[in-house]
Amino acid sequence: MVYSPATKHPNGARLLSLDGGGVRGVMALEVLHEVMHRWYQLRMAAEDAIKQYDVIASQVFSPKVYGWSIGWMPKFMSSTINNSKTLVQSSRFDDASLKKAVDGVVEKFGLDENDRKLKGDAPLQHPGSARIFCCTTAQNRAETVLLRAYKDNNIYCSSKTNDTMALHQDKVTISLATRATSAAPTYFPEVTFPEGTPKSKDHERLVFWDGGLLNNNPIDQLWYSRYELTQPHEPPPAISCVISLGTGYTKPDSPSESWFQLVGVAAKVMEFSTNTNAKAKDFTRHMTTLNLRGEHKDTKYVRLNPSLGKSEIGLADYTKMKELKAMAQKYLADKRNQEWINKAVDTICA
Repeated sequence: MVYSPATKHPNGARLLSLDGGGVRGVMALEVLHEVMHRWYQLRMAAEDAIKQYDVIASQVFSPKVYGWSIGWMPKFMSSTINNSKTLVQSSRFDDASLKKAVDGVVEKFGLDENDRKLKGDAPLQHPGSARIFCCTTAQNRAETVLLRAYKDNNIYCSSKTNDTMALHQDKVTISLATRATSAAPTYFPEVTFPEGTPKSKDHERLVFWDGGLLNNNPIDQLWYSRYELTQPHEPPPAISCVISLGTGYTKPDSPSESWFQLVGVAAKVMEFSTNTNAKAKDFTRHMTTLNLRGEHKDTKYVRLNPSLGKSEIGLADYTKMKELKAMAQKYLADKRNQEWINKAVDTICA
């Protein structure tokens, strides 16, 4: 049975895309909060989400040794100790803190009593959930996987990955999905699915890394997935608007002219691999072309992405949350951006 929302917009579905970015995700939430404030509300208000982001960022990214916080140390010392973990293990942050943070959020904001009881072990797929998915990367298959909050029984292309997900999709929990889409190399441990599958059965398992490695801006995945709103034999769904929210951008720069040139180049390559603006510009060109054709002539696309200026804030720098919020609020207050913010609201209402 195809998902049917409680309310349907007369001009078509409205799609929302959120970039990845670790702690910088709070910038997208600040923008979402402003758009919602000017028009509508979700079940878990953006204001609640921002508050939870603060809590999660501190719980998950504060430096620890064997689970004990060393945040009381000077920042340089605690960060150095925490980062040195990669010399003997694959990640700087353990997933126990992330699991605990997810448990707390689901216990408070779960869709029903069963979800709140199970906490992070609640199934991701829920009949009362909105049409939501997050991206992860199947490292041992070198491809993108969408972890959906809804059932999709149509396998359009048979593959080891698709077959595994179709067979075990009901085993994806909220905690697993969160860890799978956050498992950036050197930051969090990789996630094996189905959980507990040994390496000797690699053909039966998927190893998830952070979805941002391939799709830090998941706009293409969102656009392609619109067809899941209808059955294959039905006409394509009408789309009234697409809103894309970024987590902050910096102007591209050349690799540093340091004596160890390779380090600068490697760092720049990593930046490009998770670049969200390039895909945003590609999609802008694509949508502009589609607007010239009948089917999508009235589909609106708006991209909102605050500037980080010259600030270099990593995805794990939880101490910069106030600075990130301030930059997002400055972006929202800037007169030059009002046209685009109001356009986002208008496209949702149109």
